[in-house]
Amino acid sequence: MSQTTLADLLFGTTAGVYLAASVLFIAFLAGRADGALRWAPRLVALAVPLHAAQICVWSLVLHVCPVEGIHFALSVASMMVCLVYVVARTRLRIDVVGAFVAPQALAFLLASRFVGPVDAEPRLRGALLPFHVISNLLGIALFTFAFAAAVAYLLQERRLKSKKLGGSERMPPIDALDKAEHRFLVAGFPLLTIGILTGTLWAREIEAGGAGEIARAALSYASWALIGGVLLLRAAAGWRGRRAAYGTIVGFGLTVLVMILYLVRSAMLAGPGPA
Repeated sequence: MSQTTLADLLFGTTAGVYLAASVLFIAFLAGRADGALRWAPRLVALAVPLHAAQICVWSLVLHVCPVEGIHFALSVASMMVCLVYVVARTRLRIDVVGAFVAPQALAFLLASRFVGPVDAEPRLRGALLPFHVISNLLGIALFTFAFAAAVAYLLQERRLKSKKLGGSERMPPIDALDKAEHRFLVAGFPLLTIGILTGTLWAREIEAGGAGEIARAALSYASWALIGGVLLLRAAAGWRGRRAAYGTIVGFGLTVLVMILYLVRSAMLAGPGPA
């Protein structure tokens, strides 16, 4: 079996496992399969080593390091999100958060393969690059969890306030979701800070200053300021619950916009395909 065939097989298998996990999570939330919550997290745990193997084999096929370019970074980020979920789900009682994590991991995996050619981004070099990429990938993984916990918090709160208790027991307690969101923000914020600082220094080294770079930098700093503000207000003014959840969601949205800008730039660099 060639490396390309193996990479394609691993990609299809990993995507299939993520899809199956997503379907089971949705079925559980819809009340159609109470036992699905037992199997869906196990499928996510199965997908993590498959995904890691796919990244390794595909990087060997393309002769590209996984930290070069946005495409591999998306794939690695989605894998790390699932790894964090597998490790944290039992301790923090957030099994059902996988209903948000698994579909996003599937979307990132598909985007890493089909959104523009992998070699559209110029090769990245520099001593700061590993710190920049690793800190950003870990930060994205943790912020994704904070986002998922925030969305789950808002959904559970709405159910409780409307007294629609049917199905509320399927979600973790709102206190557990609030604490999980805060812990993931606290863990991810220093990594985001490192990513922004190293990204700024690295951009100066390569003399990057185009409109796209400026827009990405502005969004990165806005995300950093917003998430830092949420943490500060939580500590100083007692922000909890809904306000913290909304701030987390907006901050994560800005982070996603930064990644979208990378993808748009990659597609523009690739240019139109053959007629």
